[in-house]
Order: sequence, then C-alpha cells, then structure tokens
Amino acid sequence: MRRLGLSLCLALFGCTLMSASSLPSSKAAVAINTVTTCGSFATSPCTRTDNSGVWLPVMSAQIKTSNVADLFAGVSMVTGIYTSTTVKGNNTGATSTAVAEGTVRVRVLLDPTSPGCQTNCSTITSAPDGNRGVVFDQRIQSLSANLGFIFTGECAVSPTTCTLTPEEITLVLDTTAAHSFNFILTNVGVGTHTLWVQAQVATENTSPFTTTNGGVAISNALFGLGSLTIDAVRLVNSFNCTADSSGAVTCGY
Repeated sequence: MRRLGLSLCLALFGCTLMSASSLPSSKAAVAINTVTTCGSFATSPCTRTDNSGVWLPVMSAQIKTSNVADLFAGVSMVTGIYTSTTVKGNNTGATSTAVAEGTVRVRVLLDPTSPGCQTNCSTITSAPDGNRGVVFDQRIQSLSANLGFIFTGECAVSPTTCTLTPEEITLVLDTTAAHSFNFILTNVGVGTHTLWVQAQVATENTSPFTTTNGGVAISNALFGLGSLTIDAVRLVNSFNCTADSSGAVTCGY
C-alpha cells in the first residue's frame, strides 16, 4: 500500500507540514487550498503599484524519497477573470478604444529559498515552464467604436444628398485557460523535499495608455480553491530536463 502524506492549507500562508524526521518515505503527497486567496484589486497586496503580478505561496506539500526519484506535480485551481470596457462618442468622429486584460499564472518550486521567493528560487527547474509559470487563465478584451459626429452640417443643408458615416462598434475577446497542469521535476535526489505552489495575478496591460478618446477599461483576476498532488516516480534511464541561458527547458533522452 502506498503511503499518502497530506498537508492541508487553510489560509494563504498557513500550511501544516510534518517535520522531516517524522515524515516517512512515500510515493505520493497531496495538499489543498480551501479559500479564495487573492485578487487583483486596488487595495490588494497581490499586485505591484503598476498592477504587475507578484508570486504568492498558495499551498505546499512534503514528500520523502528513499532513492533518486523524479516528481510529477499536478496542480488544479479555480481562477476567475473580470473585464469591463466602455467607449464613448465624441464630436470629432475619432475612434474610441478600451482594452482590459487579466492573467493568472501558476508555478511550482522545489525546496525554494523561501515560500514567497520571486527569482532564482530553486536549483531544480520544473518542466516544461522552467520555473517561469504556466498561464492558467488569461483574457484580453478590446472594444473599439466610432460614435458621434455622424450627422454633419452638410446633411442639415441637404439631407437627401449628403453621405452619412456609419457608426461602428468592434469587440474583441481573447480568453485562454488551463486550470490544471502537470509539472515534471527530474532527479530530485534522496531526502525530504518541500514543493510550493505559487500563483500570480496581473492586470498591468489595463491602464490609461490602452484607452483612447474617452474609453474606460476595468479588469480583475483572482485564484482560489485548488489542489496539489505529487507522485514520486522513476523515469526511464537517461531521461532528463535541462534549461538553457534563456530559461527554456528541453526534456528527452
């Protein structure tokens, strides 16, 4: 019977982890996150002042390997994106635009220097993302409209012969979502390992610079309920993952 280690995360940074001395060798471990933990809001600590995201610890689990092993880490998480775009007519006939964007990224770190580490966190790189994170949810909403200044003075003088400019409204909505992803960590070595799941929300591309002529854009992103499962396996000989100078990860034999 394979042993199952359980770590239960009941708050954003509060997880119960077993000590390394009492943790038995195991083939699998699991952790869950039971609260909606973070959203991209004006008073939220989840983003920087420019609305770019910071990596935040969500849940973690410990697993003890008795020999050199590889780890499969499966992460599932509930995420949400809210976008709102508004455009207005004007007296020049110029196009009014508004762009709103929200993104949720997730990554796993093995034995990081700290749970909230941002860069250069682990000597073992996860594949295929290279510790850079995977987009779990992303939406880009763009709204453009040409409203107002349609009925000109020429039409007032000769309404039967003037040419009216048609009003135009364009909405572009681009949504990408994963919500579940399997990370691979190879040759983690013997001993007790702690795997942290981090999530990041960002809305930095929603700003006054992405709106023109009265357009208004609002966006929010959040993550909440989630689970982590870790399986200790032994891949076939010579299988390995390496990262180049750019951080790109290549796996193979």
